[in-house]
Amino acid sequence: MAVDLGAGSGRIMAAVFDGSKIVLEEVSRWASNPVKIGNSSHWEVNDIFSNIVAGLRKARSVYGDGIVSLGIDTWGVDYGLLDASDNLLNLPYIYRDTRTDGMMEAVFEKISKEQIYSKTGIQFMFFNTIFQIMAEVKKGANISKAKSFLMMPDLLAFMLTGVKTNERTNASTTQFYNPFNRDWDYSILEKIGAPAEIFKNGFAECGDVIGQLRPELRRQLGDMNVVAVASHDTASAVAATPTLSPVPAYINSGTWSLPGVELQKPIATREAFDQNFTNEVGYDSTIRFLKNVTGMWLVQKSKEVWKKNGTDMSYKELEAAAEKVEPMRTIFDPDAPDFVMPDDMPKAIANYCRTRGLAVPETHGQIFRAIQESIACRYKYVFETIEKLAGVHVEEINIMGGGSKDAMLNQFTADITGKIVKAGPTESTALGNAIMQMKASGDISTVAQGRKIIAESFQIKKFIPRK
Repeated sequence: MAVDLGAGSGRIMAAVFDGSKIVLEEVSRWASNPVKIGNSSHWEVNDIFSNIVAGLRKARSVYGDGIVSLGIDTWGVDYGLLDASDNLLNLPYIYRDTRTDGMMEAVFEKISKEQIYSKTGIQFMFFNTIFQIMAEVKKGANISKAKSFLMMPDLLAFMLTGVKTNERTNASTTQFYNPFNRDWDYSILEKIGAPAEIFKNGFAECGDVIGQLRPELRRQLGDMNVVAVASHDTASAVAATPTLSPVPAYINSGTWSLPGVELQKPIATREAFDQNFTNEVGYDSTIRFLKNVTGMWLVQKSKEVWKKNGTDMSYKELEAAAEKVEPMRTIFDPDAPDFVMPDDMPKAIANYCRTRGLAVPETHGQIFRAIQESIACRYKYVFETIEKLAGVHVEEINIMGGGSKDAMLNQFTADITGKIVKAGPTESTALGNAIMQMKASGDISTVAQGRKIIAESFQIKKFIPRK
C-alpha cells in the first residue's frame, strides 16, 4: 500500500506485483482540509490519519491477507513536536504559514547563508524547516516543552506503529541535515537556539521496516509492516526513474518542475550555491542534485484567465494552435518573479516581454508555444549547468509525473537539449514508494531491479531530438 500525501489531497494506491510486473490500483482518495487556528494554518493530522486507517480498512476488504506492507510519502519541510507523553503539542504548521516572515533574516544574523549551504547543500526557500524552527525558538512556548521532532511521514508512521524515527530523504529538506556527516548538523541547531535533545530519535533508511501496526490497529487491519520508503515524494518519484544509466537524469514534471541528476555525493561548492542548486538525499544515500523550475503553472494560470474571459481551450486545441506559430518566436525566463502569483498570467507574460524588447505573444497559440519553448530552454540551461558543476554527461532525460503526458513540451525538451527524452510513468511517486516496500519484503534486492520492473510494466514514450 503506497500512502501518497500531497498538499491538497491524499490517496492510497495498491501496488500489485505478480513476480514480473506491477499494476497500480487506486484504493481511496480524499481531500486534505487544512485548518485555521487564530492567524495560523495547520495540517489536520488526525483527519489525515483517520483517512489512512479508513483506506487501509477498505484495502483489507479488497485484498484480504494479501497486503504485505505500507509506506508513506509526503511533501517536505513540515513536522510535528511531541511532548514527554508523546502527544502532539499542536497541529503541525503548514509551510505556507506566515510565521516564517522575517525568519530568514533572523537565521542569517546567527549563521551565514554560505555556512548553511556548505554544511547542508540545500537551496534557500522561506518555508524550509530551519526557518520554521527559528519561528518556534522566537515564540518559545512549544519548543521548550518538546521532547521529540518528527517529519510529517515519520509522525504518521509513529501514529501507526508507536516507533519514533526520521527517514533521511525528508530529513534532508530541513536545511539542518548534513549529508556529508549523515546526521543532523547540531552546530546549525545550536546557533539558532534549537534544543538538540528533540532530534535524538535516530534515522531510518529507505527499505527499513519501521515496525508493525499498533495492537489496536492490528485487530482492525491485520498484520502488515510499516516500511520507511523514500518518504519525500520527489525522492520516491526519482527512485522510480525507469533507467539503467550510470547518471540518471530526470524531470519530475507538473505545476513545478524538478530537473536534476542522481549523484553519489553532494556538491556544495560556491558555484552550486551561486546557482541555487539543492542536494536532497535519495534512496541508499544517493543525492538528488536538482533545481526548482516553474513548470505548467504558467499554462494553468493562463487557462484560468482565458476561461474567465470566455475561451476554454483544451490542451489539444492549444497544441494545435501552437503548431502554427513561428518556432522560437518568444523566449522568456519562466522563473522570473513576475510569474509567481500574477492576477493575469497572459498579461504578466506580455508585460515582461514588452519591457525587455522581446516579441510579445498575443494569440493563445503564441502564448502557449512561448511558455512551452521557454520551459524547455530553462531545462537546457539547468542540465548544461549540472554537467559543468558535477562533471557528468547526461545522455537521456526521463520525464515523470503528470507532465510526462505533455507531448509538445517533451518534444521541445528533446529538440532544445539535443537529448533523447523518455516520458513516463505518470504515477512515479506511488511506484517509487512501492519498490522500496518490495525491497523490504525481499521481492527485489536493489532499486535497479525495481526500475527495470517499472520500465517493463508501463509504456514509456521516447522523443528523439529534431532540428
